[in-house]
Amino acid sequence: MTGFELIVNGEKISAGLENGVFSIILTRIINESVDSIDLDFTGLNISDPTQHEMVDWHRSNLKIGDELIIRIADIKNVSTPINKNRESLESIEAQELANYYNMKKNLEEKGLI
Repeated sequence: MTGFELIVNGEKISAGLENGVFSIILTRIINESVDSIDLDFTGLNISDPTQHEMVDWHRSNLKIGDELIIRIADIKNVSTPINKNRESLESIEAQELANYYNMKKNLEEKGLI
């Protein structure tokens, strides 16, 4: 399957999904209380129509001098995830509905709707 190879300071992580979304995200945050560079290699597996599975292959804080290599590759062996979290679509929809009603209430209280 087509996926990504991520090499962080010589450590290789290979991953991809047959059905879903996977990303390598590099984030720089700087403000009065935070100064960080974060690297996330994550995915959302949607091969099961009744649930979604969040997958983390790599998460780290980077520093000056760290070296990254990203390759698009034919992945034969996916690296073992550091974390997996499954959630049913029914649960996701219930949370989204609760969020909607909470936002609607807040907007009504502020007189915006």
